[in-house]
Amino acid sequence: MQNKFHLIFIIGFSLLLLQCSGDRRLYRELVEMADNLNKSVPAQLDDHTIFLGADVTEGNVFQYRYQLVNTAEPQSMLRAVEEQTKNNIREAFRLNPDLKIFTENEVKIDYIYTDSAGNILKIIHITPEDYK
Repeated sequence: MQNKFHLIFIIGFSLLLLQCSGDRRLYRELVEMADNLNKSVPAQLDDHTIFLGADVTEGNVFQYRYQLVNTAEPQSMLRAVEEQTKNNIREAFRLNPDLKIFTENEVKIDYIYTDSAGNILKIIHITPEDYK
């Protein structure tokens, strides 16, 4: 009986180690992607949007950070952005092979929009269900 317990413990512990090393590998790959994006920031995307950069949380949530400028109605603009993002996300992931790491690992994505003072206006959460 004790041998079975030891065997189960060893198998469970081994699986846990494999999972943890996989999470660390994924984290490193996501950080590398964010670092590559950050080489060209800030970047003015249009009259109202500046791309500030990308980050990765410890929980492997990939975050895109934007700043809204030159708009008196940021909330109405953000409603339109959220609708457009959610409507187009599946197609973007299907067409772009560089995003395969997200789909294979079920990475969550946050689009974080701030005003010129750095106050968060909106966070658009994208889950694997949104892009699969």
